[in-house]
Amino acid sequence: MIKNKEIAFLDSFTASTSIVPEVIDQLLKDLQEMECPREEIDEIILSMDESITNAIQVTLNCKDKSCPSPDTRNITIRYIINENEFDATIIDHGTGLDFFKIFSSVPDNASSDYYDQIVTYATDSEKSKLTVKINGEEIPLRGIGAGLKIILSFMDSVVIEYIDKKSIISSSVSENTDGTIFTMKRKRRY
Repeated sequence: MIKNKEIAFLDSFTASTSIVPEVIDQLLKDLQEMECPREEIDEIILSMDESITNAIQVTLNCKDKSCPSPDTRNITIRYIINENEFDATIIDHGTGLDFFKIFSSVPDNASSDYYDQIVTYATDSEKSKLTVKINGEEIPLRGIGAGLKIILSFMDSVVIEYIDKKSIISSSVSENTDGTIFTMKRKRRY
């Protein structure tokens, strides 16, 4: 580990999957230069790869009339690596991940139609393309995707804010959502 050194990266890119290897290669070099252990490098690389890919996907898939054309939508990526911490922010201009919609799909045991909600939830889960097997039993991953679960397991904190055309920064997705600010941090672990 190198003491009293900090490596910073900041750049904006046109939303395209071709930027992922470029940024990840630079991040790998920077983490190696900071003499991070291999396990730490792997966890940070996986988290950043997933975050950048998600940002590109929501930006390219923005179907809203207010979205600029795909060739003018940018992704901004910033990270700082020092002897104690990794800190990154990815800003996209997509429609945002609607957590309220995700959580509203989970059955509410206080509801009068709880049984119907369970049936709907189970039926929708069966249609899910991605599943995990635990002790041979298939467990569908619904709502929050596997990628976000991975990021949450490797980072100490994740903050998701929405860029809002009316309120500048918002805590929820609306028709005014114009992007996401995704920030993740972790202390050195190894």
